[in-house]
This record gives sequence, structure tokens and C-alpha cells, in this order.
Amino acid sequence: MFDFLPAAFLDAVILFIFAEALLCISPGPAVLLTISQSMKRGFATGMWGTMGILAANTIYFTLSAIGVGALLIASVTLFTIVKYIGAAYLIVMGIQMLIPLVKSWFNKVDNDEGLNEMLAQEPPVSGGSAFTKGFVIQASNPKNLVFFVAFLPQFVIPELAAEISLTAQFSVLAVISVLIEFFVLIAYIGLSVKLAKWIKAKVMLWIDGTAGAFLMLIGVGLATMKKFSAAH
Repeated sequence: MFDFLPAAFLDAVILFIFAEALLCISPGPAVLLTISQSMKRGFATGMWGTMGILAANTIYFTLSAIGVGALLIASVTLFTIVKYIGAAYLIVMGIQMLIPLVKSWFNKVDNDEGLNEMLAQEPPVSGGSAFTKGFVIQASNPKNLVFFVAFLPQFVIPELAAEISLTAQFSVLAVISVLIEFFVLIAYIGLSVKLAKWIKAKVMLWIDGTAGAFLMLIGVGLATMKKFSAAH
């Protein structure tokens, strides 16, 4: 499959595949959003959110390849702006996911019929809205910027530029990354949709609320952290 690649770069690609797969599988804001959207709104909404996430990744790949990402990280002001925007968005998203659970407490709605009726009253989510949420939650997370600028170049080999250009190396890694994250998120979507058919409304509210609480904690963590590690 990768016979056209130089042996040294092929070794780097294999390592990248394993590293990227582990990072994609580990629950982060993108995974939590995908699970929430899929359980509450179904497969199509989860897919739209996934497309938004992958679109943000594609932009980050491009910025990394042309060196703009490194400039963003080097600029304390710009990086701080991205950090706080990302943190604020994660906190807002978390609050929105917690609201239905809190409403059920205040309204003392505890039976499945009442909870299903309450969930049915929530406004519908369009494909465009799901795409936007996926895009913004991925693009505004500064950890992703660090991942694409600091982690990704570790698998690019400048010494092989005569055999395979740096642009081509970045492109190969970009395609692999997008494909891996696509299939991982598809798996999360499928699992979430299946679970939604079997679990009760109360359990779904708790799952969604817990995911929202984690997003809020991640947002607070991003706002207060001074050093960033590469992660999705």
C-alpha cells in the first residue's frame, strides 16, 4: 500500500499511525461532542459534527505545513487569544449539555415519559449547526494547535526531501490522520446511536450531563494551564 514511500519515511508513517490512533481513541472534547450529538440527534447529526471536526484538522494541517501554526504559537498574544476563546467555547458547550439534566431536577421530572417529552421540546439541530459546533470545538482548542505544530513535524524527515518533498510528507500524514479520526469517530457515532436505542431517557440525560461537565472542566483547565501538551 505504501510501497512508493522511502523506507525511512515509511517507518515514521507506521509510528504515526499508532500514535494518531491512540490519540483519536482517547476521549477529548471532539469525542465527547460526537457522542452527545449522536445519542441525542442520531447518526446524521453525528456525521455533520464529524465533518466539522475533520475540516478544522485539515486547516491545522495546512497551517502547520506552511509554517503559520508555528508563528501562532510563537506569538504569546495570539496563542492566549486562541486559548481563552477555546476555553470559553468548551465551557458554554458544557453548560448547554448540562441544562436538560438540571431542568429535570428543578421540574422534578423523573419518569421516562416526562423526560422524553422534555427532550422532544428541545429545538432541532440542523446539519450546518452540528458542523459548526464540531468545527469550532476542534479549531478553538489550543492543544490541537500544539499537536499539529509540535507533534506532527516529528514524523517529517527533511533529509528525505530529495526523494519525497516536505509538502508530500505532510500530505501523506494529513490524509492518514483524517482517515483514522474519521473511522474512530464513525465508530463512536455507531456505538452511541445503538446505545441510545436501548438506554432510558434518564440515563441518556446523565451521560450527556456528565460529558458536559467534563467539557467544562477541560475548558477551565485550558484557561488556567500555562504549558500545553500535544493531544486531541
